[in-house]
Amino acid sequence: MTDTAYDAPSGNPTARRSLAASAAKPLQWLLKLLPGIVLLLFWQWASGRLIKEIYVSKPTAVAQRLYELFASGEIYPHLWTTGQELVFGYIIGVAGGVIGGYALGRSPRLARIFEPYVMAFYGIPKIALAPLFIIWFGIGMGSKIALAAIMVFFLVFYNVFAGVRSVDRELVNLTLIMGANQRQLTSHVFLPAAAPYVMLGMRLAIPYSVIGVIVGEFTSSAQGLGLFIHEASSTYDPAGVFAGIVILLAFVTVANVLAGRLERRLLRWRALSGAGPADI
Repeated sequence: MTDTAYDAPSGNPTARRSLAASAAKPLQWLLKLLPGIVLLLFWQWASGRLIKEIYVSKPTAVAQRLYELFASGEIYPHLWTTGQELVFGYIIGVAGGVIGGYALGRSPRLARIFEPYVMAFYGIPKIALAPLFIIWFGIGMGSKIALAAIMVFFLVFYNVFAGVRSVDRELVNLTLIMGANQRQLTSHVFLPAAAPYVMLGMRLAIPYSVIGVIVGEFTSSAQGLGLFIHEASSTYDPAGVFAGIVILLAFVTVANVLAGRLERRLLRWRALSGAGPADI
């Protein structure tokens, strides 16, 4: 009986897979961290030997600079300003992209009228709009929010537009034959079909919202991480520049993790139905 109890987990394929997955997690984390560790070690060694330290500083100097920035509180006003610009710009861009993409995706007539204009505006380098937005909205947060929102908008818009247009017309007709009204058609057919595209657009838009805000702060700003990095560069402070970049990387990483969790929560039905993408 003892032998049977002992052998039961090993004879259970699900248990074996669970144990194997648990054992593999530390190795997966090590493989993820290893390239970064190697890069940091090489950077530390090469700074002052292969490249002048005034150009690239050292990881230890960057870490020291980060500690000083947070210990003194110097960085907090910049963090607060950039954080607000990112959040508001991202939310406005996502909301506008979802509404616009859904409206044009549902209406072929509207798509034929407005799609050429959207394509034309999409072709404009968004960075070139920064001076114009500063003229319109001033050097405060408004211009950075507008620039981030416009960069996010187009990515989300085209993903939602593609998602709505990808819905099988026969499925729509069948749903209408079964007596569904437009509200039910939206909630049970179009939104589930567009949801993966929305989440993809939202994740792709995260770094672009950061780019929009930082470019706006580079151009003209009273506060923000972009201004901090620009001033550090102007005073030949590479440790300060890299410290600002590290903080931006932390912003993007946290936002990506949160977006990934939201995606898994909202699209749980895809995993259950096997509709998700296959692992390669």
